[in-house]
Amino acid sequence: MLGLALSTGGAPARAQDDLPLVEAAQVVETTGVFGQAQWVARGRVRNDSESAFTDLSLRAEVYDAADTLIGEGVGVAVNACGAGWLPGFALQPGAITQFDVPLELFEMDAEIERVDIFVSSLPTEALVTDPLPDGFRRATDDEVIEVEWTSAVNLRYAVGCERQPFTEWAWANYNNRFNTRAAIVHPRAADVTEAMRTRLQAMTPEEYAHAFVRYAPDGDRFIFQNRINDFLSAAPDGRFQRALHIALHNRTLQGVYWQSDEAFLAYYFGGYGDSVLYFTGTAEARRISLGPERTPPSLIVPGISRDARRAVIAGNFDERGNSKALDDATGLGVGYYLTVLDDTFFEKLFDAELPGNNYPSPLVFTNPEDNLVNRIYVALDDAEGDPRLMCFNRDEGELYDLAPLPFRLAEDERAQWWLSPDDNTIALAANGVHGGMWLIDVTMLPVCTAE
Repeated sequence: MLGLALSTGGAPARAQDDLPLVEAAQVVETTGVFGQAQWVARGRVRNDSESAFTDLSLRAEVYDAADTLIGEGVGVAVNACGAGWLPGFALQPGAITQFDVPLELFEMDAEIERVDIFVSSLPTEALVTDPLPDGFRRATDDEVIEVEWTSAVNLRYAVGCERQPFTEWAWANYNNRFNTRAAIVHPRAADVTEAMRTRLQAMTPEEYAHAFVRYAPDGDRFIFQNRINDFLSAAPDGRFQRALHIALHNRTLQGVYWQSDEAFLAYYFGGYGDSVLYFTGTAEARRISLGPERTPPSLIVPGISRDARRAVIAGNFDERGNSKALDDATGLGVGYYLTVLDDTFFEKLFDAELPGNNYPSPLVFTNPEDNLVNRIYVALDDAEGDPRLMCFNRDEGELYDLAPLPFRLAEDERAQWWLSPDDNTIALAANGVHGGMWLIDVTMLPVCTAE
């Protein structure tokens, strides 16, 4: 890793202060597509102007200690996972994005002394965003991918690439009452030792990322998958491993969603538009649901109750929960369904045009008096394709439109939300161009009833 001497450049007609600025840059050695060593300049581009910028590209000049040009490179702005943004990406005022510039050295044994980075871009009209509804507050513009509530007013959140290990994410504590944040190291990061990774057979970076290690926020044990995708639980040091489900070699684990008492939902799909397979259990390796081959497949990421025994899924099903094609008239129709995950109960809730499997999963509320599901919050698009927060009142059988939602997703971007322990606040997070985290005060939303 090398330090960089930086400069920025762009359209001559614009003042230097109006251009996107390069910051926090470094040179790292990576592996190229053919296995060769590859030097890459990485950092962030920040927009401090009042304009947005599109057609963002970066050029690098590499110099040695004698100030001789020894290499060059051309790169682009990238997302948290290192993929270039899609055409049409615009860096909005106040926004930050990452960049990657692969460096080509004229001689293989040349020694890099400094790298100058030049930015080019075209100004464009800044995006005008609507004011947030009552009860909504934006907490950060970062691409948040994980939230863990630690109390009714405190949470920690992660910024980074969802495919990376949790120890590589940038974590922060956030206080919802005072709107304050502080960068932290995740409290479980110290548990990931060389000995622990050896027990998981996850010593290389690729093996460690594949292991998908996730600690229960309110417990000691963690879950992971081995090299053939068997799903297991282990003690903090990687010992005392217990298997939950096997024969998942042809499934792609996409996420783990935690509830209280170490209960979780694990869900699998290949890509956008695919059906979602899933199961629930606990970090103690106790199965709650049936196996993923026996739970009804869903076209959305399921939402689960606090006890992980009930799920809200979407698709077209018959009375027994057998999945049907969307246009199959023998089903009950395309919409949302409530299922008890031991295959003892299945109920159609309401018809709906389904969002993608990258939308937030339903939030399931139960009546504290009888513990029955009575309200379900969902994210659905309106007729114009804009996401809305809606609430289904199961007692009345009615769906209520409560408020617009602030995220916008491309097919390769995701949003998710998490409910605070007292059920009063929703932390909504999204990655991508319009990523961020918002806190939603449930008590300030319109009521989910006609009364």
